[in-house]
Amino acid sequence: MGGNRFAKADVIEASLMLAGERVSDPTGLVYARLFTEHPHMEGLFCHDRNNAVKGEMLSRALDNILDYIGERHYADHLIRSECMTHDMYGVPPEVFSTFFATVAATLQDILGADWTAETDAAWRELLAELAALTKGVAAAT
Repeated sequence: MGGNRFAKADVIEASLMLAGERVSDPTGLVYARLFTEHPHMEGLFCHDRNNAVKGEMLSRALDNILDYIGERHYADHLIRSECMTHDMYGVPPEVFSTFFATVAATLQDILGADWTAETDAAWRELLAELAALTKGVAAAT
């Protein structure tokens, strides 16, 4: 099982580790950015008063990123599946796919000057691949 490891996996992993050292729980930062960029999404979380759902979703997104850049046991399939599921919740595939970019932009803010050109290039490449996964879903729905 598994597929090809993402060529710049070490760069992505290093950026996640460094961000984790600086901010133990980036959930609030990620969702503040998401709701600023997509204000209509905030209403979908009206019952998540303690941020448990947001935290779980971010955790799953990060797990998917790590699997995708690693062994790819499940990430590509789960991302497509979750994209379809979220479409039923009123989150269109084109918005669903922006969540990974929102995570990356938040990490960039957390890392500041430590977000290097190499880090930026690795994340851009990863985001393009993840967007391609959800683009196929958008075409099918």
